[in-house]
Amino acid sequence: MSDPSVRLALVGPASIVAARSELLQRVPDAIVTVTAESMEAAWRDGDDFDAAVVGCSADARLAAERGKHVLVDAPCADSCDTAETLIEVCQQAKVMLAVGGLPRDAPACQAIIDRLASGKLGDPGLLRVHRWRSDAERSLASTIFGDIDLALHLFQATPSEIYAIGRGNHSYLQIHLGFPGGGMALFDFAQRLPAGQAYDSLSLIGSKGAAYADDHHNTHLLFAGGHPAALISDSGTGGLRELREFVTCVARGVAPAIDGKAILAVHRVTDAVRRSIESAAVLHQRGVIYEPA
Repeated sequence: MSDPSVRLALVGPASIVAARSELLQRVPDAIVTVTAESMEAAWRDGDDFDAAVVGCSADARLAAERGKHVLVDAPCADSCDTAETLIEVCQQAKVMLAVGGLPRDAPACQAIIDRLASGKLGDPGLLRVHRWRSDAERSLASTIFGDIDLALHLFQATPSEIYAIGRGNHSYLQIHLGFPGGGMALFDFAQRLPAGQAYDSLSLIGSKGAAYADDHHNTHLLFAGGHPAALISDSGTGGLRELREFVTCVARGVAPAIDGKAILAVHRVTDAVRRSIESAAVLHQRGVIYEPA
């Protein structure tokens, strides 16, 4: 017996809505009934939908207040306080809150997650991530939320120590997370590359093996006269996976993989990263908060 169909409102810029509409053609239980640039505009077209896929916390809150399940792009909010408010609104309305745009859903990361879950890599020891971009206008939460979520998911824990440094209004960041048991995650984010292709590299070393997802190893030379160009193979963002899982969760009434508790855990780490940058201090976990020693 198949799941019941889920009626969706797609909200956001036209290019993003169009891309999601195309992906949803491959999700049998999804029906797109409304598309709009904002949640307020979506209401003008009626409310003939069960759930909304949106890009910001303001639209997510508007949808939840009217009893609609929500998939919102990471970081779902730009502060811990805003995230707490959104989660509370969803809980009061008894609707689901899911987060999209996470690295954990990308095919390359899913392969690493599967290897770790199967025991082939043993216990995670070192997660190393590079994210180099040309977008210097992103907020701290928008920059690091997805990779902090990935680290907490891989280590199945929150970090006991956090240290970070930043330059140029977060245009360059280095972050160290120390986990109980000696595991660690090291990140660097650079957002002032010249406009064009970004670079991503992720490696995980475990007690029994290692795995990586590195653009360096997925780069090919293109000879078209003159100097050769480098083309990076794209394994995809995981957009189809997250949409399919959201529709399934709504249809079956089950909780998404990253729930309110997980969202708050990521935002608390993100807030600690910001305070570590500002104070140039190592922050230590004290319950659910982080403080200097």
